[in-house]
Amino acid sequence: MSNYDYEDEDDFTTDSSDLVKQLRKAAKQKDKELQELRSQFESLNKASRERAIKDALASRGVNQKIAAFIPSDIDPTEESVSKWLTDYADVFGFETSAETQKPNVDPAQAKAYQKLTNAADSGFTPDRGAEIMTKLMNAQTPEELDEIIRNSGL
Repeated sequence: MSNYDYEDEDDFTTDSSDLVKQLRKAAKQKDKELQELRSQFESLNKASRERAIKDALASRGVNQKIAAFIPSDIDPTEESVSKWLTDYADVFGFETSAETQKPNVDPAQAKAYQKLTNAADSGFTPDRGAEIMTKLMNAQTPEELDEIIRNSGL
């Protein structure tokens, strides 16, 4: 007799029906968890998209109710939303040109900024200003005064 001839059938019988039941139960459990995770992902993705679109609309100063009209194939990035708004601005009745947008800067602050920029560009520092003022105050003739003004760049 060869070594491969088995006459005992107990070697070939296993309790496979119990193992199959356990595998099916585990697969159903995994399918259920996967479905729950997918639904959570979809809800979080939807909420994230809505928030990004509303933020993009708010940064443009547009009513956030327009978000309901933005198609789902538009990326929720500021660039995509801005392009879509530019394309459909006439439908919603608002202007998108840069000329119609008013700067959100106090005019007094803008003037002070311009003074600082001019001072930095011309090299006119407070010390130099005091020096020029002293020369102006000590000028004896109109020609000397004109010379000081010309040289100072005032």
